[in-house]
Amino acid sequence: MKKFWDRVMALLESPSVVELARSLEVNRSTLSSWIHNDRRPPMITAMKISELTGVSLKMLEYGLDWDSQEEEEDDEVAEGISPLMKSVLQNIKALDTEQLELVQTIVDYLKTSKAKTKQS
Repeated sequence: MKKFWDRVMALLESPSVVELARSLEVNRSTLSSWIHNDRRPPMITAMKISELTGVSLKMLEYGLDWDSQEEEEDDEVAEGISPLMKSVLQNIKALDTEQLELVQTIVDYLKTSKAKTKQS
């Protein structure tokens, strides 16, 4: 499976880090560091990548061979939900589809960032 930055560069058809940095409006050395260390960009940059490519952050992260069924199996409702979780779930129920998509994007990004931080 390709890495995150390989997918981004292929989707944006960016032949160089300099051109990609220009497209994303970030410093070339910062982008090089993200790529070299296989780190995800800040949410604002990740969302810009999604906007430029027309590909969801989930698909950028997992690639086209990603299987959502595995994730759905992990999402079964657990007993003993904390009051904070109950509150969050209650608020989520009131959101429209567009707002839910944004929340999903943020949650996916946070999960990925946390996993990458643990690996470091």
